[in-house]
Amino acid sequence: MSARRKTSSSGAILELWRPPQGAGDPIGCLASTYTFAPALFDEQCLARFLEIESEPNREDLAFLLERESRLGGVYAGVLVDHTRAGVEHSLRWDVLPVRIATGKQHAKLSLLAWNRHVRIIVASANLTEPGYRFNHEVAVTVDLTPEEANSELIAAAVDFLRSLLLHVPGASQQLPEVRRAEAFLIQVERQVRGWKPIRRGGTFRQQLVCTLPAVGAQPARSGLDEVIEACRSRGGSPVETWIASPFFDVDDKTSRVTAALCKLMARGVGRELCFCVPVIRDDKGVVPRLAAPKALMLTPRAYQGSVTVEMLPELDEDKNRRPWHAKMLALVAPEYSALMIGSSNFTCAGMGVGQHRNAEANLVTIVDRVDYGRDVGQLEALWPAMEQVADPASAEWLGAQPDKEEDEQTKAPPLPAGFLSATYRAGDARRIVLRLDAAYLPEEWRVHACGQSAQELLSMSAWQARGRPALVDLVWTAVMPPEKLLVQWADHEAFLPINVEDSRALPPPAQLEHMSADDMLLILAAADPSAAFRAWARRQQPSQLFDTDLDSATPIDLDPLRRYDLQATFLHRIRRRARILAQLRANLQRPVWGRQALEWRLRGLIGVEPLADRLVREFMRADGAADEALLTLADFLIVLREVEYQPSDGALPKAEFEKVFRPFLNELADRLGRQIGTHQGRMSDDMMRFWKRVVERCRE
Repeated sequence: MSARRKTSSSGAILELWRPPQGAGDPIGCLASTYTFAPALFDEQCLARFLEIESEPNREDLAFLLERESRLGGVYAGVLVDHTRAGVEHSLRWDVLPVRIATGKQHAKLSLLAWNRHVRIIVASANLTEPGYRFNHEVAVTVDLTPEEANSELIAAAVDFLRSLLLHVPGASQQLPEVRRAEAFLIQVERQVRGWKPIRRGGTFRQQLVCTLPAVGAQPARSGLDEVIEACRSRGGSPVETWIASPFFDVDDKTSRVTAALCKLMARGVGRELCFCVPVIRDDKGVVPRLAAPKALMLTPRAYQGSVTVEMLPELDEDKNRRPWHAKMLALVAPEYSALMIGSSNFTCAGMGVGQHRNAEANLVTIVDRVDYGRDVGQLEALWPAMEQVADPASAEWLGAQPDKEEDEQTKAPPLPAGFLSATYRAGDARRIVLRLDAAYLPEEWRVHACGQSAQELLSMSAWQARGRPALVDLVWTAVMPPEKLLVQWADHEAFLPINVEDSRALPPPAQLEHMSADDMLLILAAADPSAAFRAWARRQQPSQLFDTDLDSATPIDLDPLRRYDLQATFLHRIRRRARILAQLRANLQRPVWGRQALEWRLRGLIGVEPLADRLVREFMRADGAADEALLTLADFLIVLREVEYQPSDGALPKAEFEKVFRPFLNELADRLGRQIGTHQGRMSDDMMRFWKRVVERCRE
């Protein structure tokens, strides 16, 4: 690589979750990680992806309602190593534990989809606070639009995520969370199918390279083999490699992966390898103390390789101390320069050398060397400047150091493989469904529900009394679902992930009981729902700093115009409601990007059906104004009947929309007609005749 290198510009990985300008409405996201912080994903990643403007720490009520409302029509899921799954999470998004017998789910690939933009993020950072805020990490994005889409790369990303789904315990049993993830991947494939492919050829190429163990009919994959193969497609084997990795195997395994790399490099020329390794800086002496095995320096000598060693930096551009967690591999040949970044440490499991393999995802960028080309220099400039070890032979090689985050997890045994999954079935008949594999259960165990309704769900003896079924259906009496499930066996315990069967059946937040029909209508009709949510939440949690009435320049009781408030007259109320209902109709006519989103628009937390129920409830409470309340309901049904869906490219076709919307309207009108019919004595005859005509028209 070029001797003149500079540190690449830094940026926050969290900002990669924000939609670019013109991306359109969110469709869904599926991310993979090893260690996992649910709060970061929920409050930071998803908030940016969905463009939630409320702040969780300052506007908790507005954030809660806005998140719950937006997530209903959008898919969100996380593929996480099974040892880190089961901690708290919202049932509005899925946690899919990945169990790999020969290694761990270590990939950090995220697929984000909006209706006019798809983004692939390949990174070294876990979905944790250290990964996204404090460590020195590396990430790269690939963006696809209708005008320019890398079809090969999006197909590779989807195939990789689909491969991870095969490692989810119980995946073959059609788990709801697996079906939702698969449906999202299919939707992304369909979405980009008609987009214009990028121009082939040129001097620039990107390719996803992965490590995966064999599963079913799929053979094992090696990230090291795949990156070398990608480079050879642009020229010869590399003559020079640079490896930056924070973690390594012990000496014997390090020798194996180093030897494998050397064998794949060019023959007949001097092979040059540069290892960038962690260093422990202290006051014990001037000799560098390298946190890496000495085999890195010794092994290449047997393969005509020369080695240089550099020390990974601990400070960023602003002199802030940041632990190095990035993984980078540069490969150079006379014909090209390549840079691979992603999740693979320079280990056998990370690179796919030997039988024990992790799930890893990396992106390699290859630039051809051409006369007067600038791309090679720009690519090589991404490698940070590092201090070289003058005499590696005299350095103190401390051997491979453990990853502190990973080492903490190894202290506790993982959840036994016999506990496959847990599903919460919401609704009137609430259940918790456990899937078990008797062959891998411990001798004694208990499953507990944690939260406000803490209780023991099932024990080994109770399960045996049921006949040792593979599927256990348990009654759940509490209104709210459990926060998490805890499995205890011997002297150990671990969490069992729980996902909802159908998020639409989840109970609404208790705070919604304070929302009137007018409030709900304003939010549904708003051009900016975030602002509408925040405005309503502020009214529920008024500021305690001052009294708005006392702070007014004119005392309320002395304001002569108060007694003549035109906004309170019947005519103004009807006109205002008509404008709002027209805005509601316009919102319902907007393109929708899937059946799930349409169902949520109609029956979701703040959707058409809950609004209708709220209008009926306020009609029941109306004293002396039953006709006006019924007129509002009639106008509401008329607006629904007048909805003319306006599809666009990639959206749900009009025929599919009508298959869902018209039966929904028919069913809603029939139900409202029966509910109001029991109170017809409260209305005038003319009003009832008008109401019945409206209901009949909606049933047509």
